[in-house]
Amino acid sequence: MGKIIRLDEVTINQIAAGEVVERASSVVKELVENAIDAGAKKIEIYLTNGGRQKIQVVDDGSGMDREDALLAVERHATSKIKKFEDLQRSGSLGFRGEALASIAAVSRLTLQTAVDPAVPGTRVRVEGGVVQAVEPVGAPRGTNISVENLFFNTPARLKFMRSIPSEVAQVKEMVTGMALGYPDVSFRLLHHEMKLVHTLGTGDYQQTLAQIFSPNICQELFPVEGRYGPLRITGFLGRPNIARGNRGQQYFFLNRRFFRSRLVATAAERAYDTLLPVARFPFLLLNLELPPELVDINVHPTKMEVKFREENEVFRGILQIIRAALVTNVTGTPWRPQYKPVKGANPPPSTLPSGLFAAKGEEAAAKGERMPAADLVVTARESAVPFAPPPMAAPPDAAPLPEAGTSAPTAAVPLAGLGPAAPGTAPVEESLRVFSLFDTYLLWEDYDALVLVDQHAAHERILYDRLRSGSQVKMQYFLAPLTVELTPAQRQTIEEEGDLLRGLGWDFEPFGGEALILRAGPQDFSVAEVEDLFLSLLNELGAGGEARQVDPQERLIRLMA
Repeated sequence: MGKIIRLDEVTINQIAAGEVVERASSVVKELVENAIDAGAKKIEIYLTNGGRQKIQVVDDGSGMDREDALLAVERHATSKIKKFEDLQRSGSLGFRGEALASIAAVSRLTLQTAVDPAVPGTRVRVEGGVVQAVEPVGAPRGTNISVENLFFNTPARLKFMRSIPSEVAQVKEMVTGMALGYPDVSFRLLHHEMKLVHTLGTGDYQQTLAQIFSPNICQELFPVEGRYGPLRITGFLGRPNIARGNRGQQYFFLNRRFFRSRLVATAAERAYDTLLPVARFPFLLLNLELPPELVDINVHPTKMEVKFREENEVFRGILQIIRAALVTNVTGTPWRPQYKPVKGANPPPSTLPSGLFAAKGEEAAAKGERMPAADLVVTARESAVPFAPPPMAAPPDAAPLPEAGTSAPTAAVPLAGLGPAAPGTAPVEESLRVFSLFDTYLLWEDYDALVLVDQHAAHERILYDRLRSGSQVKMQYFLAPLTVELTPAQRQTIEEEGDLLRGLGWDFEPFGGEALILRAGPQDFSVAEVEDLFLSLLNELGAGGEARQVDPQERLIRLMA
């Protein structure tokens, strides 16, 4: 007898579910995308125990009749495409017809849907991929899907689910991304009746931003818009002072599809160049628009990754558009391409779109789409430094500046407290001279070498070592307590991680609604900076994705230092 057998349908569905359904956020993503494809303008998501016990998604979309409701829970049943070629023209978020079948295979799923409230709707109950009941039901127009006991029949998968706070953070990150991509849709996310995300769906992008992020972040954002061949980018960029130690504030959309891309992130971060210190990442909200034939959206089981047909051109386009916006909005200098030819040097590489990008750009121009000439020119970074501040006129009595290529150090700074070397330590040169350079570095002689120290980096290291030493962090109480306004997500973080913050020198208590009273902070920080620091710590704790791979206390200590 042969050894090869055919797997039964239930086992096949459970294996397929492993590719589509990784955790609670995967379920929410698939159900929300289906709701958007159904034309929903109001989507509500309810979580119980981080989604392990229950996930419920309610929408006011077009709904389904009985026949479609039964087909929806079968594999490879979809209304989005009819043949493979349709993928290249698909404008829907879903297209494989796998989502509901995969979710139902590893949970107890109840689907309730109606096309017209005047006509009975349909309720379908599925357990472990097997339909248990189908019955008529009175229901409003739209769809209500309840997913209970996720991974109840696949214990190995259940073990890989993380803690409740971690699962909630992942769902919140996913819903936040979807809400930012669809400001015309109202989103509401609750965990145990606690509101984490709530947008009104007015279509006003700035209003949506204000409903998701704190005022401290919103006031540091500015719009970006530009075109490079067929690539069009719109969105918002953050000023350098709200950069984080992780990519938790980066949201990318391709033709309104929420996705993640190392290529897009790298190109955008390259545009910031010297504006950010090492290991700091900017706030990015970027909407990319490209013809569907230039992108492959069917390269990842969860559809969270895409493949660009012309990666180099996409990278270049993102780089130049964001750099142009930064030069204008951050340095205050109007953006202009800068290139000074050097005698005998080779001409610069072409700064215009090439190949397929050029052809698609010409098609867009032929259709009458606005394509400013400046949008087709690579910015100055490839030939000059774009972020140098504009030259300032010196006052009449100013001392002459040192010639280019040199810098005049300030007078030697005496080091207080230097005396005879202690036993067992190296002797200190009596003639040791210390200079301050650019008000940033300390420079001194060390026998046969020069030592250069970044004062800011040295101070960070001192604070970091002090916070990590394990000793009690000294607190300073404020003369007047500070009132801090929180977002719903930040309030959730306070409830879950409050003890960790208190252990790092913070004293606070709720003040009604979304407000909080901040009574004390670590002694090493001034009152003027503690509020921004406190909110940054909350955002860091609430970050999902790669940030969660680092111990929370270690992340906070790094940020505070």
